[in-house]
Formats: sequence, C-alpha cells, structure tokens
Amino acid sequence: MKIPICTFDAKTGILCPKCESKLKAGHISKSDVEASMKLVNFVSKHPELDGLSLNRAYEVNGSTVLVLGSTIVSMRREPSWKRKLEEVFGKKVWLLEGDSSDRKILEDLLFPVKILTVNQVWLPDGSRLTKAIIPGRKTERFPVDLNEVKSVVKTVKGIDLLVEFERA
Repeated sequence: MKIPICTFDAKTGILCPKCESKLKAGHISKSDVEASMKLVNFVSKHPELDGLSLNRAYEVNGSTVLVLGSTIVSMRREPSWKRKLEEVFGKKVWLLEGDSSDRKILEDLLFPVKILTVNQVWLPDGSRLTKAIIPGRKTERFPVDLNEVKSVVKTVKGIDLLVEFERA
C-alpha cells in the first residue's frame, strides 16, 4: 500500500521527523495524514485492497475526497467498499483516480450518471469554465448533489464547473 506518510507512522499514529517536516513544509496536509492512518487500519482488515495507493486527501464541506491510484476501478465494481470506507471515515467519501483527465474526474464524481459531453468555455475576463452536459432532465431523485460535486472539483482540480441537462 502506498500512502503519503510512512506505513509505520500510519500504524502508530505518531509522525517520524521526515514525515513531520513534510507536513510542516506543506508537501502533505493534515487530511493526508488522517486519511493514511484510517486507510492503513482499513486495509489491514481487508488484505485484498493491499494494492491501494493514496495520492492525496482533501476535506470538502464535511466530506473526504480520496485521490487514489488506478485501484478505483475495482472499488467501483464493488459498491460495498465505498460504504465501508464511509463507515471508517464517519462521513461521505468521494473516490477519484489520480492521473486522469478532467472528463474522467467528472465521470468519477457524477457516477452513476453518464456525461454526454464536456466543453471548455473561455470567458471574456480570461477565465475558463468547464461545462458538463448530462442527457435527460434533472429529477427529484437525481443521485448526486451537484453543489457538492462543484465544490469537490473546484478544490481538487481548480475547475469552475457548470452542469446543464440536455432537456430542461
């Protein structure tokens, strides 16, 4: 398992001087440390997830965003893993794949909703807006909170997101 801090530190809950200096220098965050500790305990109980790789962790509006390696695909096939992670963290957990395109990150965040298209809109002031179009219309039973998705994508990737539906 790969995590931002030493595995020994994650198991003991005490940072070594090397990891402490990385935290003070800002190379890792307090969220990275806390998530690493919780994930090490979680993976020790579920050895089949030993290949898990945590790149970064973020706290967004009371939720935890875990930016993982490519193991997210296997975790998505088994939705019970996400529920178990949410029990361990005690809050909503968002799973993202680390080295992926903006579209792939939006697909991960909006899962199980499909995305029709993703466009970049350049505004007159030089800023950029990413527009995702979803097929169909928004209903009361829409499975994802779009405001949370916008907050997560802004924090993790710095993307200003606009979500529109194909039919109003």
